Parts: sequence; structure tokens; C-alpha cells
Amino acid sequence: MKTDQTNYLRRLKAKKEEALEFVMDEYFPLVKGIVTPILLPLEKRELAEECISDVFLSVWHNAEKFKGEKEADFRKWLCAIAKYRAIDFYRREKKRLEIPSSGDESMDVCLPQQSAEELVLFKESTRELEKMLNLFSPTDRRIFIMKFFWGMPSEEISRKLGLTKSAVDNRIYRGKKQLVKGVMSFGDG
Repeated sequence: MKTDQTNYLRRLKAKKEEALEFVMDEYFPLVKGIVTPILLPLEKRELAEECISDVFLSVWHNAEKFKGEKEADFRKWLCAIAKYRAIDFYRREKKRLEIPSSGDESMDVCLPQQSAEELVLFKESTRELEKMLNLFSPTDRRIFIMKFFWGMPSEEISRKLGLTKSAVDNRIYRGKKQLVKGVMSFGDG
């Protein structure tokens, strides 16, 4: 059975993936129109994209909670989810963790007790790592710090940031690729 305007609500509640695809195709402009203005002051396009994906993921996971029967009811429900998700994303982003600048003396606590040459190399590599991490979006930077500096598992990071575990894992994967690419280009220069 093909999902269309007459049966998508029933099929969405029955967890038929093509119903979610239909909803995404049909309502993407509406959701984008709600999310984008709320997140626009942050000037982070990728955050808006992530939020839009999260809205549709919420619709998928909570479809059985939708009690209406008409498209107008569904549109109102979807708009409410989009609005409140975007507000949540905005608030979380405003509270993001900042990387200390290279002039921060608190970084000296973890310096090795080695020769002067090793100390210089360590400080130089620390500055390069800071430069590369500062190329990340604030959310990605925060995920990397939590994962690789604080040793937090992805599940805990996802709870703290209000993201799905798969979103955290995807960001870690993309970040690792970006770091490797940065290291390779650094080696060429």
C-alpha cells in the first residue's frame, strides 16, 4: 500500500517508514520555516538542519501520541513540536561550552615533566589541537571534549545535550574525519 494524503497518519502511527518519508517530503518547508527564524540569530546552519531532523525523529517516535484525525490537527501538532524543539536547541546552544584560549594558564596543569624540547613540542601540538577544535561547531566541540577529554560515553553525552545517541556518534565520526583531514593538510604545509 502506498502512503498518500489520505492514509499517512494511520501508517505513521503503525510505524511505516514510507509514512515518515511522506511526512518529511510534505512538511519539510513548514518545519524549516518554523525552526530557521528561531535559530537564525545563532548563525549556525548545521544546527538548524540538525533541529529539523530532530523534529521529524520526534514525530516518528511520538506518532502514537497524536490524537487528531485531520491534516489540520497534524499540522498544529507538528508546528508545536518544531517550535519547542527549536527553542530547546537555541537554549542549549547559548549555554555551550567554550574551549579555553591558548593564553589560558590552566592548560599548564597537564604539561609533561620532560625536557624543554618536549615541553615546547607539547605546547605547540596543544595549540594546533585547539585550532582544529575551534573549527568545529560549538556542539561538535563540546561533544569532542566530553568524549575524548572527559571520557564520557556517548549515551551520557546524548542525555546531557539532548541529542540522540546516533547523532552524537555521527558527529564524533565526522569530527574525527575532519581532524584527520586537518592533520594531513597540516603535514603538507
